[in-house]
Amino acid sequence: MRLSKRFLRVFLVPATSLVLTLLLTPFLSAQIDRAGLNGTVKDADGRSIAGAKITALQIATGQQRDTVSSATGTYDIPELPLGLYRVTYDASGFHEKIIDGIQQTVGHTRTLNVVMSVEGMTQQVEVSDVGTQLDETSAALGARIAPEQVKNLPLNGRNWSTLTALVPGAVDTGGSNQRSIRFAGRGLDDNNFTYDGIDATNVVNQAQQPFVRLAIPTEAIQEFRIDTMLFTAENGSTPGGQIAVASKTGTNNLHGSLFEFLRNDIFDARQPIDTLNPNKPAFRLNQYGGSLGGPILHDKTFFYFAYEGLRQTLGQTLPGLVPSDSFRAMVAQQSPALIPILNAFPEGQFPSGTSTNVSESIGSGRQLDHEDSVVLRLDHHFSTADSVYLRFNFDASYSDVPLIEGQTYLNDRQLVTSRPVNGELESLHLFSPRLVNELKFGFNRGNVYTTDQSVLQTPYAISISGFTTLSGNEYKPGVGNTYSYIDNLTWIKGAHTLKFGVEVRRIQLNQGNTANGTITFSSAANFLNNLVSSATYAAELPVNGLRKTETYSYVEDEWKVRDNLTLNAGVRYTFYNIFHEVLGRANPFDFATCGPQGYCGVGASFGQPNTLDVDPRLSVTWAPDAGGGRTVLRSGFGLYHGDGQLDDQNFPISNEIAQYSLNSIANLSYPITPFLSDTPGIIAPREADRDRKDMYVAQWGLSVQQALPHELVGTLSYVGSKGTYLLNTSYINLKDPATGLRPYPAFGQVQSRGNENNSSYQGFVASLQRTFTNGLLLSANYTYSHEIDQDSAGGGDSDFPQNPACPSCERASGDFDVRHVFNSNAVYDLPFGPGKAFLSNSGIASEVFGRWSATAIVTVRTGLPVNVTEDRSSSSVATGYTTSQRPNRVSGVSLTPPGGHKISQWINPAAFSLVTGSGYGDSPRNVARGPDLWQADFGLAKRIPLTEKMQLQFRTEFFNIFNRAQYGLPLADLSSPTTFGQIVGAVNTGPVGTGTPRQIQFMLRLEF
Repeated sequence: MRLSKRFLRVFLVPATSLVLTLLLTPFLSAQIDRAGLNGTVKDADGRSIAGAKITALQIATGQQRDTVSSATGTYDIPELPLGLYRVTYDASGFHEKIIDGIQQTVGHTRTLNVVMSVEGMTQQVEVSDVGTQLDETSAALGARIAPEQVKNLPLNGRNWSTLTALVPGAVDTGGSNQRSIRFAGRGLDDNNFTYDGIDATNVVNQAQQPFVRLAIPTEAIQEFRIDTMLFTAENGSTPGGQIAVASKTGTNNLHGSLFEFLRNDIFDARQPIDTLNPNKPAFRLNQYGGSLGGPILHDKTFFYFAYEGLRQTLGQTLPGLVPSDSFRAMVAQQSPALIPILNAFPEGQFPSGTSTNVSESIGSGRQLDHEDSVVLRLDHHFSTADSVYLRFNFDASYSDVPLIEGQTYLNDRQLVTSRPVNGELESLHLFSPRLVNELKFGFNRGNVYTTDQSVLQTPYAISISGFTTLSGNEYKPGVGNTYSYIDNLTWIKGAHTLKFGVEVRRIQLNQGNTANGTITFSSAANFLNNLVSSATYAAELPVNGLRKTETYSYVEDEWKVRDNLTLNAGVRYTFYNIFHEVLGRANPFDFATCGPQGYCGVGASFGQPNTLDVDPRLSVTWAPDAGGGRTVLRSGFGLYHGDGQLDDQNFPISNEIAQYSLNSIANLSYPITPFLSDTPGIIAPREADRDRKDMYVAQWGLSVQQALPHELVGTLSYVGSKGTYLLNTSYINLKDPATGLRPYPAFGQVQSRGNENNSSYQGFVASLQRTFTNGLLLSANYTYSHEIDQDSAGGGDSDFPQNPACPSCERASGDFDVRHVFNSNAVYDLPFGPGKAFLSNSGIASEVFGRWSATAIVTVRTGLPVNVTEDRSSSSVATGYTTSQRPNRVSGVSLTPPGGHKISQWINPAAFSLVTGSGYGDSPRNVARGPDLWQADFGLAKRIPLTEKMQLQFRTEFFNIFNRAQYGLPLADLSSPTTFGQIVGAVNTGPVGTGTPRQIQFMLRLEF
């Protein structure tokens, strides 16, 4: 009997991967959330010492790991828990050597090459040179965020994601959250978030919602690492940044904290751009919580618990563009059917100054955010060979905010609730010091329920050129679950460290929405005469269940060719699979594979999965003898496939319901209900390419790393990448300009998704790092780069093209291309008081001026691209397609207005002209640039000892301390001359993150 393709896709391939996993268990370990230690053992003459016993003792828990050096003197201890270690070297005929203060960090293999002295000499006890950690095992571009940074740096909103913007190659477009930070030219949904090695994405999208700050609470984070490019085969189910977060654990000593962060508008500055409201918006933020960790059984069982909550209220000025009184009267008389729309607009208070039809409305509203998060972790060590841990996270968040439309507001609101959950059970087993296995089971839930509340109380959004858009009522439930089964193995064989791993991940999406649509008037004149330019409508979609099973596997060999030369070669294979609807209700649509009827039939396959996603990866690191062990050259190349955004793979379920696109209907007017019928040419299904092409990115790079004086490490890097088969979103079945007819006349224009875009990225990165040594941590990096694409840098970031028949016409600097980025941060214990260089003696001066610390974050970047557009009616474009239309560029006229850039006129309107014919405008995509961003945050803290083991800390944090105006992008619709080129908002309209006006926050923290 012939097996169906669906059986092969849905069952056989995942089942085969699962069987292989079980067969290999427990013989398959990815060091994503742990650390490693390797190196060589030699005598004073440089001869290798075989059989030396190496013991790594974790100070906090008393746990230790042993191994012996090989015939060539090499050793490797993989899968070490994070923390501070004492490493002991013991060999017959040699004196024991002890190195204290070895900090094992997340996702990093530390190299310690030691020289042992013969017996009879003085015992050697050394303190690790923690400030000069060179990476001698990989070519990855990235950085570690250390515990001192997580705990002490000033974070506006205490969202740990803010810190991810501080690593080399990162770009924060504003807001400093998971939805505003991208890495090395990749798309937003190319990033991969893991928590102790388990999927920690929002599932439907990779990134959490901006208002969800505590899905992983900052208080529970030990440290994390971000690799932006060139990570090895054991890492990366996506081609973007790999963010690996490690949780805190209990120790042999009972320890805990209680804290509260407090902010209000009394100490905050006004938003410089908010000149419309004479009163400063009210603001209240309380963020509080605590933690407790310690032993249950000494040296055996440990617990850690943390709670964090926030309550936030922000008053907000709501500027909007509304019909003037005179224009209202004209519309009401000319087109009385539009009176409900007029009544939904608030009254204007000020004339716009450029059009008698438009007034400015200045309203007031508030943003309300509540969130509570808990974390519990239990660790147990059965023996030196077996250990397990269980971790559980739960977060409950609620947001009620004004609904923004093109940087302006009316009276519409958006309510969003979310309940993320993340849990994990891990077992670690040592068959021998050279054979280590890790087995994990993880569950991750990302659920978001969104309600748009419209004053108009209809499912339709109303868009009128030159006015703020009125939102429509809509409710969208979205739940995503992932179940992860992971097994990994590390096997040390001579000079080779071999790694193998498999993950089987079951993905569930439950999505639906109420009826919704958009009605567009391309000009105020058309609105006056009730001439609708275009309209869309989709009926209510019941909640659908999308399911698929993905598998990820890798093989990797880290070969120490010589003491100073390491080759890392690996290959990763991924089977991303495609969705199916659990009840078979979906109806895929594809002219190419299902013929002129388009619809493939209810229950038909979503398409064919790609089974050839094989990613070879290679890196070489060399520490030349001439460098004295203080210089490392690194180079690498690799292929990286990606699944993109899961929410981009759901088109077939939308075809279960009636969908209409009305853009070629004569005399189309409001209300549009009489025009909704089965009339040929208005049915608007959504097409997805059923010939699946998974996106992939080729990456390459070269870097030199140098240990410098004062425990500094400097790195210079060149990196590049080429993205292929990236997401593209477009329209098909457009009118033939010659005949005015559509290829498939039964349908209107059809929205389509495929994978036909490309991108390129070139970057130069310079960084300087100093781990926390003698009271000082320093990190700084500069990136000069250029990203080019065709509307998409990767997953989830696709735009619509101006001319669907000419994708190459969209090739330009990407939407998130930032040429220059500089980041720096520091943690500094001031040199005063007990044990310090100054005022070390006891006394009043020592107590007053001692135990102070200062912290700072400085971020500087150049402006983001701006795409200049114009509004056109379907009758003015030969194909009838009006999305993303650009004007003509006037040759020889500067984009900069006379007198320079101003918030009232950032782009020169004389540099463009409206298209007069039926063709397309010749202005390039993303032709202009927005404002730069420059911000400095500062913190000052005082520690007050209460007892030997208890202290109180008071901290004051200043965000945007110089109160520099951080402007957003200018409005760029040339069809709205009253607002074109104006900047009407900040880069961040929220109350937290980068880009706010100066804010002052106070913290009180009790630690024991």
